[in-house]
Amino acid sequence: MIYFRFLICGLLVVIGSQANRASGQVELFSTPRVNSTGQEVSYFGSAPQNGRLVFDANNGFFTKGAFRAIGKHAAPESDRALISSHFNGLQAVSSKISGEACWYLWKANPAAAELKIYFDVPRAEAGGKWEVSVGKNEFQISTSVSDGGEPQGYAFPLEVGSLGLQKIAIRKLDSKSKSATEFKKIEATGAGIDGARLIRARWRPAAVHARYESSQCQNSKLWVFETQSVRQCSSYSPITTAFGYFGASFNSDGLAAGGVNFSMWAASRKAEKMPMVSEMPHLLATANPVAEFSGFGHEGSGVKIRNWDPYQRHPQSVIQGLRVESSNGVDTFYGYLFDESEQRWVLFAAGRRPSKSKKGQLGLRAGSFCEVPGPPNVERTGDMVREVKRRGWFYGADKKWHVADTLHLGDDPANTNRFVRALDDGWLSMGTGGVEMTTGPRVARLREPPSKLPIYLTPKCASQLFELPVQIGKPKVSTIKADRAVVTYPGIQAGSQTRATLYYGRSDCVTFVKRKLHNTEKKGASSEQFEGDRTWQYETATIDVKGSKAEFLLDSLTPGATYFFRVLVEGSQGKSWAFETGEFKTLRK
Repeated sequence: MIYFRFLICGLLVVIGSQANRASGQVELFSTPRVNSTGQEVSYFGSAPQNGRLVFDANNGFFTKGAFRAIGKHAAPESDRALISSHFNGLQAVSSKISGEACWYLWKANPAAAELKIYFDVPRAEAGGKWEVSVGKNEFQISTSVSDGGEPQGYAFPLEVGSLGLQKIAIRKLDSKSKSATEFKKIEATGAGIDGARLIRARWRPAAVHARYESSQCQNSKLWVFETQSVRQCSSYSPITTAFGYFGASFNSDGLAAGGVNFSMWAASRKAEKMPMVSEMPHLLATANPVAEFSGFGHEGSGVKIRNWDPYQRHPQSVIQGLRVESSNGVDTFYGYLFDESEQRWVLFAAGRRPSKSKKGQLGLRAGSFCEVPGPPNVERTGDMVREVKRRGWFYGADKKWHVADTLHLGDDPANTNRFVRALDDGWLSMGTGGVEMTTGPRVARLREPPSKLPIYLTPKCASQLFELPVQIGKPKVSTIKADRAVVTYPGIQAGSQTRATLYYGRSDCVTFVKRKLHNTEKKGASSEQFEGDRTWQYETATIDVKGSKAEFLLDSLTPGATYFFRVLVEGSQGKSWAFETGEFKTLRK
């Protein structure tokens, strides 16, 4: 019989004869199941081979931190969309994290089936305690010395009459934090697996992408979004912007993990060189005096804030605002976070880059993705659904807030575990992951707007989205000689213990100074940013600011030369560079 191969959601699907279905290829199959929203459920699965279904280290899932996959080798081409590498077995690695390794089976025949488990057990670990669950039944076993080539002396039944989705799981029960015992596989045989399928899904969920819009406000220079995790599991779901990412992660409890990412991209992963300094995005200000103006280079290259985890209290909501100002071919972005405990907005980061908008005035867009990072030896949670919900508003030219009422799915919704949906009271959600495949809508729209504006959009709070923690006046250059000059910055306000440092040199290096690089910055084109004349040539001693003024005497200058300069101010309210570079020219002798 002729058979056909085609791709659905990155998975190789084979439809054809019974002989071909027995080849172990992954195929999409429909079921009578319907999910909570009324959609028909399908699965990706593989059929038994030679009368057996084999559950091993490559076709299942496990709790992060409780297991790891070992014995890495190349995955076959047909499996790479599901798991990027293959492994020989699994090991339990921590008694501090309670978890399981699991597999999913679709059972279509009511007859019984039998499961046998294979472990490689060193003599020193004989008698280790494990729990095996098959559907609703649980069994406890003690392991025997084995090289993994023969099953342990236990068989577990898939009961007569059991149909539909069945979960099979193993858990290590004894208290040793590390174990050399290696799980090899579980084999299922018997009449009950006739017509069965081993359910497959990607080792971790593929990212879902979506875009937020307001039907009442087509062009905005300020938006505010509140984000919550719908599920009690980890995920990374920042808002995508014109400059990069702005957002946070959620931990395994579904609460804000702690840190925030404000990443301004300069070059792609494949780029061999960084842009010229004049074309570089750069950070300008933050409300945390100990935060670090830093960078990254692991996926692409750019700049970001480090050493500030504003969500150490692990709140349920991540509430963020972004504003843009465009002038003279430059876009300046201001990213704010709402502190619910103090009920005020704080500036997480301000950054600037040359505008890429041909219209001159950039309007803010708001997209997002939700994903789970991690390689398949330690991250194997593709069976868990990640879902985040947001409610948002765009600030219009009419100086009114307009609700984000539409969410567009950026992925193909056919036969996928990625989705968008509308919830109550202004929330729109996006999700990915799990073993269920559905065909859902590409667009989710609110049925009605939120019942009222939240406290962070009241006039008193919203006005803080236009405030900066540090103020710096325009500089004045005086007493210019052939070899010296005096630079004065007035109007400095940064709270108590305010200090200032002036950076200067023959090249304008905006806000880049020589510093110790983080590990990711040493990769790709990122390290090039701090070579040669791409950082400031000189800096003054740091001085205390008195009377809101900082004065710097620059000497040993070159006669008849142009110098550029910029001040960095630090105080209890935060730190900030002057937003513009100043310049002067020394006299000739």
